[in-house]
Amino acid sequence: MTTTDIGAGVRSARGGAGSTPTPGLDPGPRDVEPRGPGPGSLPPRARPTRSRRWPAALTVLVAFCGLSVLLFRDGWTDLGGTVYGGGDAVLFSWYLGWTPYALTHGLNPFVTQFLNVPDGVNIMWSTGVPLLGVLAAPITMLAGPLVTFHVLTTLAPALSGWAMFLAVRRWTAALPAAVAGLLYGFGPYLIGASYGHLHLSFVPFPPILLLLMDDLFVRQRNIRRTGVLLGVAVAAQALISEEVLATSAVVAVIAIAILCLQYRDQVRARAGAAIRGLAICTGVATAALAWPLATQFFGPQRVHGSIQPPDVAVSDLLTFVTPTPLQAFGPDFAVRESLTFTGNAVEVSGYLGLPLLALLLFIAVRLRHNRLVALCAPLAVAAAVLSLGPHLHVGGHNTGIPLPWRVLELGPVLHNALPSRLSLYVALAASIMIAIWLDQAQPPRIRAVTVGVSVAALVPLVPASLLAFSPATPAFFTGSQVSNALPEGSTALVVPYPYPQQNVAMLWQAQAKFRFAIPGCYCTVPDRNGRSSFHPEPDPLNSALIAVATGASTADDALRQPGLRATFDRFDLDAVILGPSDHRDELVKLLTELAGGTGRHVDGVDLWLLDTP
Repeated sequence: MTTTDIGAGVRSARGGAGSTPTPGLDPGPRDVEPRGPGPGSLPPRARPTRSRRWPAALTVLVAFCGLSVLLFRDGWTDLGGTVYGGGDAVLFSWYLGWTPYALTHGLNPFVTQFLNVPDGVNIMWSTGVPLLGVLAAPITMLAGPLVTFHVLTTLAPALSGWAMFLAVRRWTAALPAAVAGLLYGFGPYLIGASYGHLHLSFVPFPPILLLLMDDLFVRQRNIRRTGVLLGVAVAAQALISEEVLATSAVVAVIAIAILCLQYRDQVRARAGAAIRGLAICTGVATAALAWPLATQFFGPQRVHGSIQPPDVAVSDLLTFVTPTPLQAFGPDFAVRESLTFTGNAVEVSGYLGLPLLALLLFIAVRLRHNRLVALCAPLAVAAAVLSLGPHLHVGGHNTGIPLPWRVLELGPVLHNALPSRLSLYVALAASIMIAIWLDQAQPPRIRAVTVGVSVAALVPLVPASLLAFSPATPAFFTGSQVSNALPEGSTALVVPYPYPQQNVAMLWQAQAKFRFAIPGCYCTVPDRNGRSSFHPEPDPLNSALIAVATGASTADDALRQPGLRATFDRFDLDAVILGPSDHRDELVKLLTELAGGTGRHVDGVDLWLLDTP
C-alpha cells in the first residue's frame, strides 16, 4: 500500500530568447518557424546561471523537507514510537531491518527463513524495498527500523517533489518548477501512499525517467551515457517497486506513441539512436538485476497468478471530483460519497477537484501549440482512463463496461498492478502543465492573475492531518533479556500470531535484531496451489491462536481442536513469547497447556522456554 522522483535536471544552455529547445520536444532537424518562445524561455538578462540554479534548488529542497516534517510531525515528536500506516508500517520496518542484517551476516537479502517457519519467504514477491534498506542501513543500525521507516516516509514526498522540481526546471523558471514539485510531491497520490506504502511514495523515478527519455528520444545527446543512466535508474526502481517501474514503462510507451504521431516525419531519423540507447539500458539493467530476478522467478517460495484482487482498487469515475478523508477541505457529503468507492481510502488517490480540472482544460486549449502541453494533456487523459481499471465504476458500482486496462492486465507484471495507482502519472502531467502555464505568464499583471488562479485551483488538494499509530514494544525485545534467554538462531512462537490484521510480532522480531525465527507472517507467500496469499496456510495452531486472540474462541475450545498439539510440535520451537494482546488470560491458558508448564513474566512478556529434543 507508498517511490520518488529525483532528477539531475538542469536547464539546457540557452541562446537568445527564442533559441531554447521547446519543452522536451526539440524540433531537431526540421526547419520549423517557432510559434513563440519555448516554455521556460527567458530574456537574456533573466537567464539563470548554473551558480544561481543550485541555491534555488537547495532552497526548494529545504522547503519541501520542512513541509514534510510538518505533515508527519506526530512521528517526529515521538521518533521511533509513532509511525503512519498501521500494519504496512510494521511490514516495511521489518524489510528495512532485514536487508542490512542479511548483508552483514552473509545471507541472501531477497529470501528469508526468519519468517513463515519452516518454509520461509521469497521477499522479491513482496514489497521489500531492498535498495532503500541498503541506503538507510546506517540509520537502521543506529536507531532501529521504526526510525528508519519514519525518516524515509518523511523524505519520500520531499524528495519526490524535489525531483519533479529538478526535472521541470529544464524547461521553466524556478517558481513554476517548485509549484510542479509541490503538486507532484504533496498531492493526493503521495499523501495516500504515505500511509505505509513506502514502495509507492518514494517515487523520484518518474521525473528522472522524464529527463532521460527527453535526452534519449528528443535531444539525442550522448546516447551511450543516457542509455547507461537509464539502465541504472531502471535497476534502482526495480529494487524499490517493480509496480512503479512497470506502470512507468506503460506511460512512457504511451508518451512515445503520442510523440510519434505528432512528429511522424522525425521518427525514422531518430529511431536508430533511440534503439541503441534502449539496448544499452536493457543490458545494464539486466546485469544489475540478474541476482534478484533469478531469485524471484527461479528461487524458493515463488508465487503464481495475481497478488491483488482484480477490479477493486480502481479510480471511480467520480474520483477525480470527489474529495476523500485525506483532504482538509472536503465537504462531509462528498467525503462520505468517496467512502462508497471500491478499494480503501488511501488507494482512492485520483482526486483533482473541479477547479483544477477546469484549469487544466483551459491550459490544454490555451497552450495547445506548446509542445510539452500538447504531450502532457493527452498523456494525462490516457493515464486517467487506465486508472479506471478493467471496468467502469460509477459511484461505487461496477457498470461492467470494459475499459483499456482490461487488455493491459493480461500481460506479465501488470496483472499485479493496481490501476488506481496510475493517478501518479496524472499528477505528473498536470504538474508540468501548471508549471508551463505559470512560466509563460506575461506581463506582471497577467502573472499575478495566473498565480492567483493556480493557488485557488490547488487549495482543495491541501492534505488533512494524517493519522498516526504507536505500536508498543515490550522491553524484552530491545534489552538484554532476549539475548540472555534465546541463543541466536532460535525459533520462537510469538503471540499475537503474525498475520495481515495483526503483525506486530514481526516488528518485535526486527527490534530484537533477528535473534529468532518465527512462524507466521504478513508477506506474499504461495498457498498449497502456488497462488499468492498474504499469510501461511491455515492450520490448527494458527487458527486457534487467532481465534483466541480475537475473542472468537476460548482456550478450552481451541485445545479441543484436532491436530493442535501435533502442529505445535512440528515447529520444533525453542520458546513461546506472549506480548501485549487482547484476551491475554485466555492466551496464557492456551499457551501454558501447549508448552507443558507455566511461563514466567519478563520485561513485559510471558516467556516459556521449551526443552528441545
